[in-house]
Amino acid sequence: MLHTLPRPGSRLQTMPGTGCTLLPDGYPEPDPAVFAAAVTRYRALEKLREFRSRLYACLARRADALFELTDAVLCADHAVASLVRLCLEPEFTRGHGALYDALSAGRVDDERLFSLLAAELPPAVDGPEASAWIAEHDLIDRETLEKALAGLAPGDAAQVLDACARWSRLRFAVDATAYPRPDAWCSPGREHVHHGACHCKGSSKTAPGWEYQFTAAVGHLRTAWAALIDVARTTPTTRTTQTIAQVRDVLRRLRAAGHGRKAAPLFVFDAGYSAAALADGLLGCPAHILVRLATGSVFYAEPVTWDGKYGRPPRRGAAVHCLELADFAAAEAGRGPRGRKKPLPPNPEPDEELALPDTPLYGTVRAEAWHRVCPLIHGDRGWFAGREKLPVLPGTLVHVTVERLPDGRDPHRAMWLWHAGPGPLSTDELWRAYLARFDIEHAFKLAKGTLGLAAAKVRDPEQADRWVRIIMTACAQLLLARPLAADLRRPWEKQPDPSRPLTPGRVRRGFRNIRRELGTPARVAKPSRPGPGRPKGSSKGPAPRHLLPGEADMPRTTNKPLTSKKVKT
Repeated sequence: MLHTLPRPGSRLQTMPGTGCTLLPDGYPEPDPAVFAAAVTRYRALEKLREFRSRLYACLARRADALFELTDAVLCADHAVASLVRLCLEPEFTRGHGALYDALSAGRVDDERLFSLLAAELPPAVDGPEASAWIAEHDLIDRETLEKALAGLAPGDAAQVLDACARWSRLRFAVDATAYPRPDAWCSPGREHVHHGACHCKGSSKTAPGWEYQFTAAVGHLRTAWAALIDVARTTPTTRTTQTIAQVRDVLRRLRAAGHGRKAAPLFVFDAGYSAAALADGLLGCPAHILVRLATGSVFYAEPVTWDGKYGRPPRRGAAVHCLELADFAAAEAGRGPRGRKKPLPPNPEPDEELALPDTPLYGTVRAEAWHRVCPLIHGDRGWFAGREKLPVLPGTLVHVTVERLPDGRDPHRAMWLWHAGPGPLSTDELWRAYLARFDIEHAFKLAKGTLGLAAAKVRDPEQADRWVRIIMTACAQLLLARPLAADLRRPWEKQPDPSRPLTPGRVRRGFRNIRRELGTPARVAKPSRPGPGRPKGSSKGPAPRHLLPGEADMPRTTNKPLTSKKVKT
């Protein structure tokens, strides 16, 4: 049945309903579910509107053009493949010259921007779907736990609470991605960076360009969402120092925002980072680190001593080699890894074993853990070069084997992880936390393939820095607009799972409709005329060329004119 409601202007408004209760004034009683949904949407709109206002305050120069450029990236109905094409979007009300001027002369307050992202985004990664999923899996009775810890020392009680704070712990993934600029000979600061899409011969997979290292907050429910909260342009020579400084800055901003007080955050790194250097650089910080190890790494247990033993006490205990059983057999046969000819002693028995049968994606998962083992440190090179006394860095070594991969393939190798922090964590939390690191790969795929992270062909690395920050703010607004987006799917697309959030691509598809309700803090563009341009006959001369590292000493071949005997075919 339809209930007719009076409206101003002698018009009628109909509302579907079946047997709804009418109030004394004749209006039907509102549905509590509809009312709660309207309140939730209003709060989400106000939160996103406030975030955009604070984001506008982070733009120190050319704020209007930079903000409208971000809206153009969000509202474009196509993947961003060209920078100049964004000036054709209706959200960018300025000329194409203002677009390039915003990147060349604009200024972004990095500390203010990253503090805003660190304060707003980590709690938003786990949406209502993840909260419901966590409520089903969190089986710890907090009241019983607090009663059991009442008689412990404050330090021991805090360590136990930190180990039990699995579902409330903030998790961050740290990884780098390439900004390839292979033909930009006039761009300074380029180096050979890892680029998986490179089609060069061999296994180097590098391309000239810049490298940006991101820190992203990842949730407990595996989704395509990751909140980018920090970025730094890195170089191979200073990557370890920059990574440690980046983690310390994130911890400082989290403490200022009030996050991570109950439990120390967990930072997850992929292979390629020095586990010993990160543990030493972050020693004393309230943070856990989890690093994937390269095959062949060696760790040592604590030395065992007893009364009555003569001679110098041992420096280290039994060795744990990050190798498989087949590698030990090959070493015993004289064809070991890395040219090793001597047989290796078997690894000691693990301190903890975990077996999870019939997991949905990986089948049977087995994890072995060795507690309080230390990495092998070389004092003549790397991070510890020049030190008189080398530190002792105890941690947990985890060996994970799975029955199959999610796509059905057999795993070609096992996974070795190393954890260090203010206290121990469960083995189950560690290996699952590393798998959550792959959510940052989805963020890179969105930023590069859809938002155009590497689409801006700019010359100076400072211009690329501003463009990268624009893409980060676009990803942040998509995350905050997730509760407001409608499912605008194509006819050939599948209906999304109601227990999982919409993907970032589908949220971006409806952001133009959301922006109409939000408005914009940017000022209206002033009418202007094009400038006179460069005077006729004047020239700035050729731009200086910058060689890549290692090219200065390489012989340069001169171009010889082609003759009749040397003709290209």
